[in-house]
Amino acid sequence: MISRKCFHKVAASVAITGMILSIIADMAGAATRLKNGDTVNGFIQTNSPSFRYRNQSLRNSPFQTAAGEEYIFNSKRGDTIQVTVEVEDGSSLIPILVLTSSQTGNQVAYNDKTRSLSYKVTTDGEYRLLILGQNNTRGRYRLALSGITGDTTAQTPTNPPTSPNNDPRRQLLRDEYGLTLLDKCPATTDKLVVANFPEYGQTYTYCANPNRFLQAGQYTYDLASGELKPGTPAVVTNPSTPSPVTPVTDPRRQLLQNDYGLTVLDKCPSTTDKLVVANFPEYGQTYTYCANPNRFLRAGQYTYDLAVGELKPGAPSATGNNSSSTTAVNPSTDPRRQLLQKDYGLTVLDTCPASTNSLVVITYPEGTQTYRYCANPNRIFPAGEYKYNLTTRKLDPVAKPQQCTLQIGGICIVR
Repeated sequence: MISRKCFHKVAASVAITGMILSIIADMAGAATRLKNGDTVNGFIQTNSPSFRYRNQSLRNSPFQTAAGEEYIFNSKRGDTIQVTVEVEDGSSLIPILVLTSSQTGNQVAYNDKTRSLSYKVTTDGEYRLLILGQNNTRGRYRLALSGITGDTTAQTPTNPPTSPNNDPRRQLLRDEYGLTLLDKCPATTDKLVVANFPEYGQTYTYCANPNRFLQAGQYTYDLASGELKPGTPAVVTNPSTPSPVTPVTDPRRQLLQNDYGLTVLDKCPSTTDKLVVANFPEYGQTYTYCANPNRFLRAGQYTYDLAVGELKPGAPSATGNNSSSTTAVNPSTDPRRQLLQKDYGLTVLDTCPASTNSLVVITYPEGTQTYRYCANPNRIFPAGEYKYNLTTRKLDPVAKPQQCTLQIGGICIVR
């Protein structure tokens, strides 16, 4: 396992100017857009999205994580933005106000003392405002924004966030668990499925309507086992020393640059023998990045192990959830297994034996991989091979090719 402590020690000795920060926000929920003079009510609660930030009032402060809510607005150069937060009576909330530029990802203003924020805009464009709960405080508040003289067209970030159409987490929840996802998590999620994906020091949260496989409640995706498990994510300890931050929105690219000091190329060339090739296997696909080697990582193949949060030598394994071949799956919360047992009355075996002639064998082709299950036959499904039809939601018998004893004029004769 390659430790990142060495790089952090070196990085800590470097003077960080301007307190540049790229705040990695929860990509699952859309931020609320504000206009000049808007006053909105907010509520920071236990299952609110998590955001990373840095305390600008302390030199070389480490990254911190806090739950909160995100807002966006457009402003012009010369505007003096005024933000105020009024905490509801009886609330324990101690707000932190953080302002960043959407174009650069740089943190431009910060206040955790007076519940207000003032910033003179230097560049036209879109800005993101975070209202966070300091020291895990929660509660309701009222936010007021003023000082915007006119909206501007927001510039497109160099690396825009993943859209819903190609978001692998969203696709996984929809395709493998049959969930209907909401565009944004509401203030109250008691009657919803809340799916959390802890990755690279941040947590992506999605909300969906419950179905017959998943009841309302909190779930956390375990990438090591490839399953959604009941419960909230464990609290991740942040590094004790800061590292330089490059303002990009791709968390994998940012991790390689910040934690390993790599200079990542825009595109992998045809020949990578003299480069660091970092692979990130996630949700049935692999993201690959190429970078120039440095004193910490020599040229070669590496694979990121999200379970331990480390980049390890070697190419990705061709088995498991990242394989396009038939894969046997047997977790207690597996929705395919539950469907076979509840809807079809099948007793599913833990593993498929070498000989399956007397068993019901079901395959689930999904995306680039196929899941395979074996079960004892019943009065509805005799022994044989079946394929789950995602369109009709039925088990279709797989017709085996006939073994011709003799062919005459193209006609198969079976004895």
